[in-house]
Amino acid sequence: MAKKKINQDFAFFNALYYFVQTNRGRVRQKYRKLSKHLLDFNDPDLRADAYLRRPQFEALEMYVFLKEFGENRHVHQLFKEWARNEGIFDGFQTTGVDKKGQGTLLGFLDLEGDEQYDALFAKMSERARSYPNYIFALTMGLGKTILMATTIFYEFLLANKFGKDTKYCRNALVFAPDKTVLQSLKEIRTFDLALVVPPEYANFLRTNLEFHFLDDTASTIGAQDGSSFNIIISNTQKIILKRKTAQ
Repeated sequence: MAKKKINQDFAFFNALYYFVQTNRGRVRQKYRKLSKHLLDFNDPDLRADAYLRRPQFEALEMYVFLKEFGENRHVHQLFKEWARNEGIFDGFQTTGVDKKGQGTLLGFLDLEGDEQYDALFAKMSERARSYPNYIFALTMGLGKTILMATTIFYEFLLANKFGKDTKYCRNALVFAPDKTVLQSLKEIRTFDLALVVPPEYANFLRTNLEFHFLDDTASTIGAQDGSSFNIIISNTQKIILKRKTAQ
């Protein structure tokens, strides 16, 4: 019997996007009230004057999904639970695969059985790092810089309100590949954050945000140890990672 061909081009992000769109109401029940408020404020279907374009909003929606519903799981962990309708996906119809892995990944994979699943899981697992690594890709000109700023503001607002929850970051490091892009990232600091943040939270950010722009004239980061709500913008050449020795 010929061995089945493994489809390694499966785009899991499409499956997650489909899941969010078809289960939005139930998914949002898992979100914190502040997260839902921030999403509603930026939803072009709810506000005609929402600032974010639809691709930006959809990316933000997926980011909040990974945080609130996905609880910062690694991609391979999300795939495992999604494929087997277990864990955070228990009680949802995702793929048609039961908890023993039998069935078909409906709508996304043409092949059946554990062989397909095992190959995809291994591919995702081998790229895992100690932290969940999510990559968002938008077409040039759609506003990746504003999207980055919005996700940072979201993180800081939730970190301030739920200080003991380690899902949310209290500081952000933004890398630029070269000096040209580094200059364009100044938009994170200059654009009006009230365009993407509800007014009752905008003043907190204006008061507490600290920007650190490492251009040619800045050689050190001015943020204090243990401080919060710093946004450090730098090119990759400026960052040197140092490992402490046991001594």
